[in-house]
Amino acid sequence: MEIRNDILEQIDKLELSPANKAWRRAMKSAPWCLHADRERWTVASWEETEGLDLELRRAKLLEKILENLTITILPFDQIVGRVTPTVIGCVTAMDISGDYIPAIWNDEDVDLTMDASVSLDRETLEILRKAAKTFGGKTAPEMTAKAWEAAVGDWEKNAEAAKLKDPSIDTAVFGQVTTALDWNKILKVGMKGYIEEAKAHIAAFEKNNETNINKLYFWQSVIIVLNAVITFSHRYAALAREMAQEEKDASRCAQLLEIAEICDYVPENPPRSFHEALQCMAICGAAKCLEHPMHCNPHWGRADQYLYPFFIKDVSSGAITVERAAELMADLIGRWGTQCMVQPASQKLSHQINFGINNIMVGGVNEKGEDVCNELSYLILHVVGLLQISSPTVGLKWSKKTPAWLMRKAIRTNLATRGGIPLFENDDAVIEHYVRDGIPYEEAVEWGGLGCVYPCLPTRAEHTGAHGLGAFNVCGIMSLALHNGLDINGNQTGLQTGDPRNFKTFEELYDAFLQQHKFFSHRIFWLGAIARDLEANYLRLPLISVLGLPASMELGQDNLFPHPDYSLQGIGDRAIIDTGDSLFAIKYLVYDEKLLTMDELMDALDSNFAGERGEEIRQMCLHAPKFGNDDARVDSMVKRVSDDSGAIIRSYDNSPFRPIMIAREGLAWHYYGGLGLGATPNGRKALEPLCDGSASPMRGADRCGPTAVLRSVINAGFKDSYASVLNQKINASIVRSDEGIDRLVEYTNAFMAAGGTHIQYNIVDSEELKEAKVNPREHTDLIVRIGGYSAYFVQLSNEIQDDVILRSEFSV
Repeated sequence: MEIRNDILEQIDKLELSPANKAWRRAMKSAPWCLHADRERWTVASWEETEGLDLELRRAKLLEKILENLTITILPFDQIVGRVTPTVIGCVTAMDISGDYIPAIWNDEDVDLTMDASVSLDRETLEILRKAAKTFGGKTAPEMTAKAWEAAVGDWEKNAEAAKLKDPSIDTAVFGQVTTALDWNKILKVGMKGYIEEAKAHIAAFEKNNETNINKLYFWQSVIIVLNAVITFSHRYAALAREMAQEEKDASRCAQLLEIAEICDYVPENPPRSFHEALQCMAICGAAKCLEHPMHCNPHWGRADQYLYPFFIKDVSSGAITVERAAELMADLIGRWGTQCMVQPASQKLSHQINFGINNIMVGGVNEKGEDVCNELSYLILHVVGLLQISSPTVGLKWSKKTPAWLMRKAIRTNLATRGGIPLFENDDAVIEHYVRDGIPYEEAVEWGGLGCVYPCLPTRAEHTGAHGLGAFNVCGIMSLALHNGLDINGNQTGLQTGDPRNFKTFEELYDAFLQQHKFFSHRIFWLGAIARDLEANYLRLPLISVLGLPASMELGQDNLFPHPDYSLQGIGDRAIIDTGDSLFAIKYLVYDEKLLTMDELMDALDSNFAGERGEEIRQMCLHAPKFGNDDARVDSMVKRVSDDSGAIIRSYDNSPFRPIMIAREGLAWHYYGGLGLGATPNGRKALEPLCDGSASPMRGADRCGPTAVLRSVINAGFKDSYASVLNQKINASIVRSDEGIDRLVEYTNAFMAAGGTHIQYNIVDSEELKEAKVNPREHTDLIVRIGGYSAYFVQLSNEIQDDVILRSEFSV
């Protein structure tokens, strides 16, 4: 592809427009708001539709919301379509998760993040309470919890309480709700094209005397929700015209009239311009979030590919300037990057933010294996650098063909945001994984990021995280082996594999670990399968189904019914590094060097290294060889744990579905998982965070420089995982020059070419982090990378702040 350097040069000179700056100021100063308007209309619809088929009932519910929800066009809006009428606002999901916000019954403030809460007026409280009473006890998550209790008693609750698995079922991560819509098709056919397709299926159903009435209900529901999306857009058109009549400023009046014209056309019809394409996405994305607001992440997928024809045509013809394209892009990126949700309690610990983690991917290759980086890839990175907000997650699909000009731009963007934005994910490796698992190459190349890191395909319904199945704590499983199956709370969550004090060899201990792993992981997969078979009895999501999965229309079924040919399920086996370091410390200190007895080690662990002897043993554990220093002994142990964990997961019979895939993500999971663990043999104290990311060394333990870390990651292999998150903290001074940027590009290229699957950089100085912790009001814009996502440093818990500060800081 021939790249127009004149466009790249124009992009490099761009600043945020006055409207974008006005939005950014408003966003920074806006109070957190919780809106009950959506719940008002969910309850009204539910009362009106009693007795209808569930699919139709859910379609009518979304229709009621989209036809009645309060809408606004704010003074700086260039694109319209919001989930709430305010700049920063949340809506709740009682119809999805039931009575999941305890604070509404106690007249307490509702916590939205670790450090932000909102007070609710009496009217809002009453609306939320009525919704909780209407839907509570009958939702898919609640009914699944009852089924699990029938199957295993309190076991699953105990496993969650010990932070051995996540997410909790009330997070309501159903299939396709956290992944991208099928933007390629949406932009090609519009809502009208989908409606015509549904009508054709209904006509064939009648002509052929088909008997599966559920298919008919699905297609009828599709027509209802798609017409509701059109109505939603037309409401914005009418509001824009009404506002234009009152507008005194001629320029803004013209903008409002343009908005009205565009919203009358899209998303009903396929867009004809870059502006119309973004507006189409805004309306569809807001509608998706309003159907299921728990995760509120429309996701972009490969935005630089499906939007590129609109962009280059309009810029080349003079229909739009590069400046105007950037302004429109900034509007939608900023809006989707700051949509927020009301989370259940457990997710606050594992996420520590309440922004939906939206994801934009740029770069990569096409079905012919050709590099497809383009001018829009460059513009997206530039706009993200100008906005300087913690979300969305931006991922660069690195391949051996990725051009140097885009890599340099990525590092400059990272320097501007300083929060690991963008991350680098190995396109070649992910495609290879998919092809190995039976996905055709031309389909595999279209993968995008789910949330922060997890690869997903726009052609398959992604059920990763669904059914209460997202990740499990491998280090917690090792702790079960060390305590004869007892978890941190004293519950018999694991098997009774024996007292490790009686094991004669390290292999006996390792075998106990593998037994615990297989028992625990296969049991949660079984419970996930129970949820998978049950949830569709209580919930349907027709809009997300039809716009999210191309096959759903032909199948005539909702995504809540996973289909073996089109559904993917995955897991993250987390804390591999902590487990490898800990097992090596035991082998080294107890069995090889005989510096400790197992009695001494277990007494020290169970007392959290109390007393003088405990601290002496802790220092021995801390100084045992650690992953991240290019030490073949410990790297091979980490590789062994990784390989064996992957083999156990893939040995689970997931038929009739594909084998469960593995991807080791980030989030703030290391904080969450650490809360379920006592002291560990790597020298970590009880309840402290585990290693960040999933391929990162123990903080402060990587003493041999950054390239030694890369060699350890390559040595360990992590071949079963589609991606393994590696964080590195880089001193900002080294990338202030072009030479420093080129060095970091070369460093990244070398790691990826050698087989690394993921890397991201915190380009920030430890002293600034320490200062921000002391004077948070002076550092409200400081962004850092936590695991797989970025966040404002001052909004994080003290433990995570300290975790980031204590990570090794490198020059490369």
